[in-house]
Amino acid sequence: MSRTHRGGAPGGAVDAVSFWQKHADEAASHPPLRDREDTEFAIVGAGIAGLSLALQLAEAGREVVVVEESVPGAGALGASAGIVAPQLVRTTPQRVLASLGRDVGGGWLRLIGESGGHLFGLIREHGIECDARPHGFVAPARGVDALRRLTAVVEEWRPFRRDLTVLDTAGVAALTGTVGYTAAVLDASGGGIDPVRLAHGLADRLVAAGGRLFHQSPATALTREQDAWRLTTAGGSVRAAQVTLCANGGNHRLHPLLRETVLPMRIHELVTRPLSAAMRAAVLPQGQALTDLEHDIFSIRWIAGARMLTYYPVAAHTTAAAVEAAVNKRLRDMLRYHEPVEIAHLWQGVAWMNSSLLPRVVRLDERLLAVQACNGRGIATNAIVGREVARMLLAPMSYHPQIALDVPRRVRGFALARHLPTVLLHGARAMARWSRR
Repeated sequence: MSRTHRGGAPGGAVDAVSFWQKHADEAASHPPLRDREDTEFAIVGAGIAGLSLALQLAEAGREVVVVEESVPGAGALGASAGIVAPQLVRTTPQRVLASLGRDVGGGWLRLIGESGGHLFGLIREHGIECDARPHGFVAPARGVDALRRLTAVVEEWRPFRRDLTVLDTAGVAALTGTVGYTAAVLDASGGGIDPVRLAHGLADRLVAAGGRLFHQSPATALTREQDAWRLTTAGGSVRAAQVTLCANGGNHRLHPLLRETVLPMRIHELVTRPLSAAMRAAVLPQGQALTDLEHDIFSIRWIAGARMLTYYPVAAHTTAAAVEAAVNKRLRDMLRYHEPVEIAHLWQGVAWMNSSLLPRVVRLDERLLAVQACNGRGIATNAIVGREVARMLLAPMSYHPQIALDVPRRVRGFALARHLPTVLLHGARAMARWSRR
């Protein structure tokens, strides 16, 4: 049963439960942790990073325990749009190389470039039914210099991947059915999935491979015990040789070095009622997902039942009718063909960002790691990070990972900065409305 979010706009119409969570088939139930467990590997968090890491460890025949605060797909993953976007966030390959160096930066770029194909390959390998749509991801931009800028970015990617194409104005319009964009990057390895069904599928495969998964088991403490770690939950504990924290924004509760290292970004996603064949044929007819590169983010994709999913920042105290009117106005402005849409479900979630806007895996102590925020592009990235961390743990002396372990980095001025992502999103929307007057 869905739970209505009463703490914000619009008039109680924003749900705390996403469309995916509300319409998901009932997942296999696993009991809370009620005893003392011993294992080689313990993982906190049954999101994409935690489940993909645990699955690879279990398939290698190793003992692994996963504790999850709620159920798989209940956190940032389940609130997401399910877009697979193997791209950087607000930066370019050259900036990554300049910041991290060619070895570390190049490793991250190769990993991100590989992440979309890896995720869809993982889904195929395990036969996970999650409405996988490996049809590509489009990142368009506006401006007279957009074609030059995006061409330069694609050239920067060439040493690390060759699956990116630059579209000109006519190409963007023909492929997407949008107006106003002058260029785009088409990423053939992207697409979309149902994130909750993906999490449930990974959880099922993990248990089938011998892993132990405990639902409704929030981790409350982490302490050192000689050559091992003791992970305490609300009802039991796990003693493990190696612990990896994959609880995203919840990691900070378990280690002081992780406090004030990630920022929350409130997001609002909505799904329409089924739309006509005419609109389906006019907008993204080949099934790609689209998120533009503007500050006033526009994002759309099709999901099951000819429904459109789109992002729209909802201000406090706005009515449901006002949100629907605003969404229709935006779609009229952005699409060559538009017909009135009705909102079937509107929800709020949280994406987590760090100061670098790059994925981060940190070493907190001996045999203690944490996977940090993936900045709104975590579905593909977290899957491949889970794979990479698993390979590191399975062969610590011989495997040379594509990622370098970092140290925790606190966000400067956290008390104010924690509000910045949401403020910027709403500010960009307001500026865009003002500029079009």
